[in-house]
Amino acid sequence: GKVLWNQASFTVTAAGLGLAVSTAFATTIAVAFAMSPRLAQASLPVVVAFRSAPVAAVAPIIMLFLGRGMGTSIAVVTIVSFFPLLVNLSRGLVAADRNAAELLHVYGASRWQQLRYVRAPYALPYLFTGLRIAGAAAILGAMLSEWITGSRGLGNLILDAGEMRETELLWAAVLTSVAIALGVFWATSAGERRVLHWRRT
Repeated sequence: GKVLWNQASFTVTAAGLGLAVSTAFATTIAVAFAMSPRLAQASLPVVVAFRSAPVAAVAPIIMLFLGRGMGTSIAVVTIVSFFPLLVNLSRGLVAADRNAAELLHVYGASRWQQLRYVRAPYALPYLFTGLRIAGAAAILGAMLSEWITGSRGLGNLILDAGEMRETELLWAAVLTSVAIALGVFWATSAGERRVLHWRRT
């Protein structure tokens, strides 16, 4: 039990930190794209190339620079969770009500004021959709990094338990990873209901 808890804590910490980093990056870039459509169009090939990079091939390269510890896991999680967040946020920021945006424009609101008062609130549901997808990807990304690098965590525990034919530990680790992924999904859904309810009221 203690071994399972320690390994799960490592995986969850790496996934959480990586998801936080990817959310910050995705939000910054999505806002930049919303403010400058030309920048979005020019950057599209780079984003697609970034998305197309196979994580299994990139992880060993990251490991050369960051080692086999938490840093590599965070970097891998950031990579796998970045794209769904960016796509959903970008869609959300351009899905704002045009009448509201035009009304603010008529009253002389700046682009940043339009972003704050119109675009950002409309983007919230898209953000939570991205977080639900990225949250599951973050857990898988952390475990993938552990498989490839041999780092601590549930991914490495599953491999070790399989090789040692410790069936009970193997199933416990697998079910724990599934429970964590479901927990992330439920927590994100609960956060969405609470935030959107607060926004409506």
